[in-house]
Parts: sequence; structure tokens; C-alpha cells
Amino acid sequence: MQESKGIQELMNEYHENRLSHAFLLETNNPSKCLDNLLEFLVFINQTGDQNEDEKLSHLIKNKSIPSLIIIEPDGQVVKKEQIIELKDFFKTKPIFTKYNMYVILNAEALNASSANTMLKFLEEPEDNILGFFITTNKENIIATIKSRCQIVLDYYDISNGLSIPIEWKEIAINYIKEYQLVKEDAILYNKDVIIPLIHDRKELNYLFQSIFQVYHTIYQASLNDSNLESDLESLSFLLKKGSSFLFKELKYLSCILDDINYNVNIQFLLDRYVLESR
Repeated sequence: MQESKGIQELMNEYHENRLSHAFLLETNNPSKCLDNLLEFLVFINQTGDQNEDEKLSHLIKNKSIPSLIIIEPDGQVVKKEQIIELKDFFKTKPIFTKYNMYVILNAEALNASSANTMLKFLEEPEDNILGFFITTNKENIIATIKSRCQIVLDYYDISNGLSIPIEWKEIAINYIKEYQLVKEDAILYNKDVIIPLIHDRKELNYLFQSIFQVYHTIYQASLNDSNLESDLESLSFLLKKGSSFLFKELKYLSCILDDINYNVNIQFLLDRYVLESR
């Protein structure tokens, strides 16, 4: 399981007996988030019997246990009927597990009708029911749903061990300082400093992967309430902006890195990064 600070937060809540009844997980990788969430559900439902727990793990990870329901949008939306079916099913006690559990993928696809039906479910939580809403942008979740969930940021490093020449880290650090501290000159900085350094799409990828890795390191430090290593001390001001701010930067960088794979003009992409992420 790839390291997941969000799922670790759920683990901590469980160990401290403070597990909420509903969680909103904002992530840059819904698939990995779901896989790690299923690992968490295996853990909290363990019985202590090795044979039984192996069966339980297999059923949960294969999404084939009656007490786990995973809802995905039916077309473009999660429909009211899907939520009604969920509520009806959970009138019974959990089978084979301690909890009845539901996961709503692409939770931003809840429409007004389904969200209202879901809201009634959330307002009268039962002790043996756990709910998880997975989204790539919590701001797209209807406020009444969001307010009744504990929000968890579940971010994954997407660098995939790419080997990047060391000099790009310093370039990335200087770029971040220019972008964050002297924003009005960032477009000019792109033209005068960054563009001459980038000769092809590979080097553009080096730049944004380096920026991504720098932000990711700072994000991890913000979660752990730890200091930055000496080479990143000049960016310590970003810690004061908080993990939510850093999380948003990482999400936007993920989009930029995806776009690099397509035929996008290099200068256009750099300028878009400066303008749109503001």
C-alpha cells in the first residue's frame, strides 16, 4: 500500500476511539484512495481469527461482502434511487463485519435530490454505519453534506521515481519563490528565465516534477508539523499557508503534469500555471 497520510489519519482516529460516522476524502487519485480505504476497512473489521480475517480481507478487497456498498454515478449523477436502496439495505445489521460501510465515489456527482436523501441519512447516524465520500475537489460537494463529514486530505506522490537531474531542484525552488512572492512578475520570469532553460517537453517535465516534489516535501512537513531541510528553508513561509493550501497546489500541479503528455505549447503551459493557479 502506497503511503497515505489520509488513511493514516483514519487509523489514528480508530485507535483513539474517535472514529466519525462519515468522512469526506479529497484526493488526487480516487483509485488509490479507494484501494487504501479498503485496506483500512479490512483492518477495523478484523476478528483476531487468522482464517476468518483472511476470508474477510478477500471479500472486502474484492468488494463482494454484503455489508460494504460502493456507489458510483449512474451516468453523470448519483441518483436518489441509489441512496434509497442504500438506506433500505442498511436497515439490517452488518453481516460478517462490525460495521455496515458505504463508499460514494465521485461524490460531487450527488445531485440536489440524492444529496437531500443522503442528508437525512447523515443527520441520524447509527453506531454501526460508516460512510466515505471520495472526491477530487471537496469544494464541489454540496455544503450540507460537507458540513456533516470529517474532511480528510488523502494525497499521493505521482512522481513515480522519475530520475531528475539535480539542478532542476534549485530551479524549481527559485521559481516557486518568484511565483509566490513576486507574483506580478511571474509571467516575465517565465519569458526571461524559464523558457531559455527548457528546450523540449522532457525538460518541461523535469521542471514541473521538481516543483511537484518540492511542494510534496513541504506538504508532508506541514502534516507532521516538522521543519524543512536546509535546502528548502527559503520556502518555509509556505508552511504558514497550511496543508490545505499546499494540497491545492499539488492538485493543480497534477493537472499540469497530465497536460504535458499532450501537445501543449510550452510557454502557454507555463503562463497558464501562473495565471490559473492564482
